[in-house]
Amino acid sequence: MNRRNPHRMRRTLVRLAVVLVTALVAPPLQAEGLRVLVVPFTIHAEQDLTFLQKGITAMLSTRLTDAGKVAIVEQSEALEALADIPRPLNRETAAEAGRRAGAQFVAFGSLTVFGGSISTDARFADVATNTIIVSFNETGQNHGDVITHVNTFAEAVNTRVFGRDQTVGASQPKPPEAAPAPPVDQSQVNPEKKIWQSGGMRIGATDPDLDTSDAAIWRSRRFKFQIKCLTLGDVDGDGQTETVFASDREVLIFRSVDRRFLKVTTFELDTTVTIVGLDAADINGNGRAEIFINCRSKQYVPQVIVMEWNGAAFASIHEERFWFYRVSRDAKTKHARLFGQKGRTDAVMMGPAHHLAWTEGGYQSQAAVPLPKGVNVFGMAYGDVTRDGVENVVVFDRKNHIQVLGPGGREEWRSFEPFGGGRTWMITVEEYRNSQKEGYLYNDPMPDDFFWVSQRIILVDINQEGQNAVIVVHNEDITKGVMARQRMYRQGRFECLAWDNLGLAGLWRTRKFAGYISDYNLGDFDNDGRDELVFAVIKRTGDPVTGQKKSYLVSWDPYRREQQEPAEPAPIEF
Repeated sequence: MNRRNPHRMRRTLVRLAVVLVTALVAPPLQAEGLRVLVVPFTIHAEQDLTFLQKGITAMLSTRLTDAGKVAIVEQSEALEALADIPRPLNRETAAEAGRRAGAQFVAFGSLTVFGGSISTDARFADVATNTIIVSFNETGQNHGDVITHVNTFAEAVNTRVFGRDQTVGASQPKPPEAAPAPPVDQSQVNPEKKIWQSGGMRIGATDPDLDTSDAAIWRSRRFKFQIKCLTLGDVDGDGQTETVFASDREVLIFRSVDRRFLKVTTFELDTTVTIVGLDAADINGNGRAEIFINCRSKQYVPQVIVMEWNGAAFASIHEERFWFYRVSRDAKTKHARLFGQKGRTDAVMMGPAHHLAWTEGGYQSQAAVPLPKGVNVFGMAYGDVTRDGVENVVVFDRKNHIQVLGPGGREEWRSFEPFGGGRTWMITVEEYRNSQKEGYLYNDPMPDDFFWVSQRIILVDINQEGQNAVIVVHNEDITKGVMARQRMYRQGRFECLAWDNLGLAGLWRTRKFAGYISDYNLGDFDNDGRDELVFAVIKRTGDPVTGQKKSYLVSWDPYRREQQEPAEPAPIEF
């Protein structure tokens, strides 16, 4: 806007002259002119920004109107033309709406509000040729930038499409003094002022009254899908922690503010993939945590998709087939490391874990960490848990026993009882291909040989003494492992274990939570400077009558001693 300031006085005088001359000598208006359909912009923000949507429509309508030459389709007609047309629009559907409205052009777009960033995307389509003739995309850091974006877009359309000289200005509507103004919708009066008085465009709460909390524990509203996985991280670089969780294909990003759980944004993956796990960490060092989405194709090909906020939207910065990634945080050193494990057509994952770093525009292996046979990177943590200054690998084995490995992959300790417990499974690409062969007898969707995806192992400095302890989930399988192809969980709890020179001994455990704990993570969930344990509980996998699914999130403070139960003493190993 600064580039126009030196001409403001001259432009004002010229416009006044144009208005006076037009009023005195202008010929009668043409009976017909060009018609433009202005479609209300799609707003990507959970806060109710209807006033902003109306304001943008009013601003565009005013700036594109040219008396006798360009008219704007009335909004009542616009709504009729948009009936049954899927939103958001593309060039084909925009042209169809324009034809219905009898317009030659269509203006449409979207506004995305995320964190401290605002992105405006606008398009101007030619109905006759079914093409986009003006495309605009710009980001800003405050609500005032939206006004600049709309003005710039309108100027581009007026100059490139209608051939107007913007230094002189288009014909202006008559001043209010010229005729009594009819009552107008107050939501559209002075949209610029409305934006500035809104208190800013912020993320908005969705049914916050359904979230419940007390001093020690918080529970979200119930979601009508299974929360399969979750992670925590500052994904937009504003210094605040976001909670990222996912169903089979949709990724949701929320933020906890003053005990309210507010939706920031969501995005969906292609229908050809199914999400298996999530992680988030700033591995490439640009101040924004990448979201690592582990998924599989319909053919069971392992795949990792890395998404990052680019100031306007989440975009993929890296994709890798036949790999899975996992982030491990060392509470003692405060380091977050990214590990990956390879797969093949005849093995979902196998071999060592690779310590990955961002180099040359991708995640490259820096070192290989040996893992026991059958162990997968999902159930792995890396850090000094034996308190001897040597970094250990802590893993779940194939039967969900905890193993502590020393240098070279040597076993230092193994638990007597199993922990963990998950329901996410995979099969190999080879097995899937065989199942699709004509005449193949195996048509059971639940194969005999499952690859079970392990639960997390979290390292935490629980006593605030600079030493790593371990937090793991313990989902109780009511089949007791007897049914090899079924795992049925009705309740679960968390246990904290620390090294006592003989092995990992129980420090405390939580009470049992009804339902299946599908995933969990540790981080500053509510942005109060103190870490919480956040976990997803699936209460219903699918009602036998309605098919309805239910799950919710819980935030619990693991440092509050009054919420902990004594752990049962572990067997002493000699």
